[in-house]
Amino acid sequence: MSYLVPIKNQNKMTWQHEKTGHCRYFLVSLVMFSALIFISCGRLSKKTANEIFMKENPTYTIVLSETGEGWEGVAYHHFLYKKPNEDKVYKEIWCFVQQENGTWKVTNREVVKE
Repeated sequence: MSYLVPIKNQNKMTWQHEKTGHCRYFLVSLVMFSALIFISCGRLSKKTANEIFMKENPTYTIVLSETGEGWEGVAYHHFLYKKPNEDKVYKEIWCFVQQENGTWKVTNREVVKE
């Protein structure tokens, strides 16, 4: 049940429903949550990048994986990995481009020599 309560706003007395304040917080929270979902959908996840890398290199072990530079729909992902029976750590940077259907495609691979 809601009812009108007096509210003082900039030295003016007005009336509003008691539950309106709670509704505003709910709406603001809903908008922020929606924005977070929208933003995260346009970015390459570490899980997706690792899955694609491991699909092409099933015997390698990923030591470190992180997205470096990029912009919406494009990401440069850095992989540090080991090959089987080797202690040496290799590094590659892959360029991922998001397709119209939302999937990610590798368009370039760069081996970093150290």
